[in-house]
Formats: sequence, structure tokens, C-alpha cells
Amino acid sequence: MIDHFTETDLPHVAALLRGLNALHVARVPQRFHDAADETALAAFLAQQMAEGAQALVYRAEGVPRGYLLWKRRDMPASAVDRARRLAVLDHIAVAPSWRRRGIGRRLVARFEAEARAAGCEGWITMVHAFNGASAGLMRQSGAALAVEVLEKRLG
Repeated sequence: MIDHFTETDLPHVAALLRGLNALHVARVPQRFHDAADETALAAFLAQQMAEGAQALVYRAEGVPRGYLLWKRRDMPASAVDRARRLAVLDHIAVAPSWRRRGIGRRLVARFEAEARAAGCEGWITMVHAFNGASAGLMRQSGAALAVEVLEKRLG
């Protein structure tokens, strides 16, 4: 069942974030670290929520097995861009033993409905080049490559 995040979800969602972060640490250690404990990860999530992020959780047996964190972004008009409101999918994670059951796809579908209700005309996300599973989920959900971000490490 997909529902909105509650304070009681915080430790479970922090554990899911730890797993997601571990994937990033393994693949991009020059950018990510795993020094944060569960308390620090929970505080990070609480801060995100306090700053306006919204989270959806997939609960089974009363425990969050997956979550999606997103933010609304209002982009003002400029000399070249139209004003628009977008939803930014910040991160999504599903517990390993619950993967390949359509939970990610259902979280994205619910996110889209909530973003639409919040007046967003579309959504964006950043997916690391190594994360083929996430890129595949985003494409299955109808997202397409819009901008490539290239990075070069100096030193």
C-alpha cells in the first residue's frame, strides 16, 4: 500500500536510504561516503521534509519497503525560458527482497498523480550513469533523456 510518509517511517526509510547510498558509495566513492549512521540519515531525511520535500512510502506488513522522495520546483521565466512548475524526483529506493514486484513503478505512478495535483506540468530526475535499473524504471515510466550532464574530475 502506498501512503504518505509519517514520522514513524523515519527509521525504516533511513535504512532504505543507507542501502541506496551504499550503491552510490560503491560506484562513485569520490563523491559519496558511508560515514553517516542511521541517526544522521534520519536527520537528513527530516531536514529534507522540513524544507518542503514530500515522500511516499510503500508499506507491507506495516513496514516501509520502498519510498520515493520528491520536491516541487517553481522555475521563473527568464529571457529564454518559460516559467514552469516541475516535480523533482530526488530519490527512490526499494528494499532488496521486495524488488522486481512493481513497487518502484507504482511509487512513480503515485508520484506523478501527486505532482499533477500540485500543479506540476512534468517531472525531472537525475540518474547516475552506472544505475541502469533506475534509468530503466524512469524510461518505463515515460521519462526520456532531456539533458546530459557531463563531469570531469580534476586531479
